[in-house]
Amino acid sequence: MATLSVNMVSTRRHVWDGEASLVVMRTLSGEIGIMPGHSPLLAMLSDGPLLIRPVDGEDIRAYVHEGFVTVDGDKVIVLAEWLELASEIDVRQAENDLQAARASGTEAEVRKAERRLQVAVGPHH
Repeated sequence: MATLSVNMVSTRRHVWDGEASLVVMRTLSGEIGIMPGHSPLLAMLSDGPLLIRPVDGEDIRAYVHEGFVTVDGDKVIVLAEWLELASEIDVRQAENDLQAARASGTEAEVRKAERRLQVAVGPHH
């Protein structure tokens, strides 16, 4: 079975690397899913969720803030200004950030806070 070699890096640290069967993220052109054999790609990422389906283990969810993705062969590299794994997001702080954005932020800031909180609590909440 063909797999993707995935490497996620932020400006602050190396976040995750491993083998996966699927990567789903939001680009400026819309949501995209990458599977083995995907055509070469260079795209800007919009703020939002990123999903990795590793070959072994449970799905990995993350929140991306400003970045790029490159696909070359079966190698996927995600480079982001800021990238957090769902397990690293403090849900209480994310809720507070959302309330603050609703009180005095722009519509875009509210959407970012909502997406980040959604990544933190997961798809089943």
